[in-house]
Amino acid sequence: MTFAFARFADHDDSRTSSSRPIMLPVVAALLMCLTMIVPSMVLAPVAVAAQTGTMTNEITDPQNLLGSNVSTVTDKIKQTEETTGVHVHLQYVESFGSDITPSTWANRVLEASKPEPNTVLLAVASGDGNLIVAVSSNSDEWLRDENTVDELSKAATAPLAKQNDQNWSGAAIAMMDEIEQQKRTSTNSRAIRIGVIVMGVVLIVLVIVIVVTLTVRRRRRGRRAAGGSGSKSSKKSDRSSKSQPATGAGAEPAAEEKAMADLLNAIEKDERNEESGGARPMTRRQMREARKVKRGPFGRK
Repeated sequence: MTFAFARFADHDDSRTSSSRPIMLPVVAALLMCLTMIVPSMVLAPVAVAAQTGTMTNEITDPQNLLGSNVSTVTDKIKQTEETTGVHVHLQYVESFGSDITPSTWANRVLEASKPEPNTVLLAVASGDGNLIVAVSSNSDEWLRDENTVDELSKAATAPLAKQNDQNWSGAAIAMMDEIEQQKRTSTNSRAIRIGVIVMGVVLIVLVIVIVVTLTVRRRRRGRRAAGGSGSKSSKKSDRSSKSQPATGAGAEPAAEEKAMADLLNAIEKDERNEESGGARPMTRRQMREARKVKRGPFGRK
């Protein structure tokens, strides 16, 4: 997003000069001086004019807009990289030109530098009064977010809003402060999302444990109920079998005893009849045999 700020006034001092005729002797004297100075210039070290601008890997400021605050801004760039992992580049130019938009200009410059992941470029056109914040395409989602870029642009624009009082170093530092703030916000939001996800997983696990526990208890109760009814039915069947008469091998002695009892009753009836005179009395032999039958095969009655 492009932000415009109040342009500062350029003051150009007009200088006037009057031409004076140069006399021939003066020219001759100058030529003699040059012949004496040139050899000394060849032998002596070349004097380099003091550079007014700043040209580093992070800062491009040929107009020296940062002035004496270059070291402060450089330290802030290092601090921002250490605390947030974001690499900050600052570029100050006179104009972005009229052929392309400022955002296109900034994106081209940023991508041409083959930036590291999470790189932010603050580009300022001091002559046009334009400011643009560009984020590299290989940055994290929180940094590439449109809202984050808008907040960075607003923070950098505020110190440049005053007419004839643009705080160039303050704009860069304000943008880096906002980067740190956005990073903290992103970290907190991420922690909250992770906490919500963990709580959701824990709740799901608890629900599963509760359902499994209830299911197991119901099955155990069903098994116990089925076992109790089976034992009751077996007891009833035992009782009914005891109440029924014996059959098979156990029933044969009972039948023999009944037949023996019937035979003895018939003999006693015959004896009573004989004693009453209704029939022929039995001989002693017959009486002994009857008594033997009455006593049984083992001599018991």
